[in-house]
Amino acid sequence: MRKQAKHTAAVSLGAMAAGFALTFPWVQYGAVSLLHGGFEAGLVGGLADWFAVTALFRRPLGLPIPHTALLPRNRDKVVRSLVSVMENEFLTKESIKQKIEPYLAQDRLLNFAEKHLGDAARAIVALGGYALRHAPLERLANLAASELAKRLRELDSAGLLRFVSEEVVSRGYDERALVYLLGKAEELAGRDEVRRQLGAMAANALGNVQAKGFMGFAVNAFAGFMSEDKLGEMLQGAVLSALRDMRLYEDHPLRRSLAGELRKAVAGLPENEAVLRGLDEAKSSLPERVGLEAYLLRWLEDLKSRAESRIREPGFENDVLKPLLEDALRRLRERPETLEPALEWGKERLFRVIDDNHSRIGVLVRENLDKLDNEMLIEMIEQRVGGDLQWIRVNGALCGFLIGLALEGINMAF
Repeated sequence: MRKQAKHTAAVSLGAMAAGFALTFPWVQYGAVSLLHGGFEAGLVGGLADWFAVTALFRRPLGLPIPHTALLPRNRDKVVRSLVSVMENEFLTKESIKQKIEPYLAQDRLLNFAEKHLGDAARAIVALGGYALRHAPLERLANLAASELAKRLRELDSAGLLRFVSEEVVSRGYDERALVYLLGKAEELAGRDEVRRQLGAMAANALGNVQAKGFMGFAVNAFAGFMSEDKLGEMLQGAVLSALRDMRLYEDHPLRRSLAGELRKAVAGLPENEAVLRGLDEAKSSLPERVGLEAYLLRWLEDLKSRAESRIREPGFENDVLKPLLEDALRRLRERPETLEPALEWGKERLFRVIDDNHSRIGVLVRENLDKLDNEMLIEMIEQRVGGDLQWIRVNGALCGFLIGLALEGINMAF
């Protein structure tokens, strides 16, 4: 197109020059003089416009004529003007926001999402599969284990013991523990070896008693009458009876005393320094002792394997994911207020990005223009508007010809 216009401009200038030369010998004739004046003016107009168009980009005929090659000499001004126009006229912050804001309307976004629901489902499956395949499970397990260990160490040991003691007392676990211990003690005391041990202990104690007179006679008579087995059976019966009564009757004095001591010990756990130190040590060593990181890694690997198998199933996209997305869209349409905070948040962040990066438009324009040397820049401009500039030459020649005819006609008339 530009070459055709340039050819047309050259032809028009050549026609004016040829007409001027051909009519010169017969200029004394009226009609020829009129044409000669028109061709002369058209030649002047064509040459003047050729000079003007050429002077925009380069020096006409390579001559150092002042005020020519305007674009190369004023390149920096042109670039600054273009940057200023782009930033302050064409692509202002407000105009960009006004263009973008309609696309952020709730109905428009929901309609767009509904129209591309299948594409969204496929994208989610593809992204989900990629994320699962490249998930750094070892790193995640290490981070999770470190964070859990840190949180465990930061737990208030005294507060934890206080909570435990309050729960134990309020739920009656201390009473249950006492009854359980009494039952175990009763079970232990009823064993044969315990009876024999009690008998031996009683016989040894009687043998070591040092008494004189009637008391000594009575003790020796009792010791000679009672065997170890009988002493053990008697003591075992007494112990079993006492333990059974304590287990069955809540108002038993000894049981109340033991329950009070047990409750006092439980209530004093938060202030017990030895217990606190032991609990702190247990908290610090627990993750390593239970192999927390290895456990978390196995758990994550199992989750990953199951998730990959699930999303690879043929019906997952259409039978599971799409219905979920459709249901989510339906809920959003029914309750549009739930989407408003997210839209406002997204709009605020987007507009903030525009505000923070608006100057990059000018930087981008300048960087792209700086990549072009003068010849490339002139060539690019001529490709875009060169055709119209060449038509200026054609119009100059034609207008000059018509004006020349008019002026020569006026000259002849007067």
